[in-house]
Amino acid sequence: MAAPQFQVLEQTTITVDGEDYLVSAMPATKGLMFIEKHQEAIDAGKADLSQMKQIICNYVSKDNMQITEKTFDISFSRKYAHLNKLYKEVLNFNFEELFQAPDTEE
Repeated sequence: MAAPQFQVLEQTTITVDGEDYLVSAMPATKGLMFIEKHQEAIDAGKADLSQMKQIICNYVSKDNMQITEKTFDISFSRKYAHLNKLYKEVLNFNFEELFQAPDTEE
């Protein structure tokens, strides 16, 4: 009997302002919950700041180290525009189809 194969969530490297971050995809259930809770804010271009920290800490690593609650505050102190760009890129990676313009019928 063959051993079960485990699938790993997709990952990608995102570069923001010359700094590389490894971003992991959200599991589908967590992604659906995120969309349900934050769709209106995303459509309006607003960010829930506590959610931003949670997303970065759960799905982003830098220099082979997971970003944690403690390193988040140190890594992004005085780098709020950079943090906002990173957050948008993480959302774009996870929800790319939600951010694409719909095809227009001609």
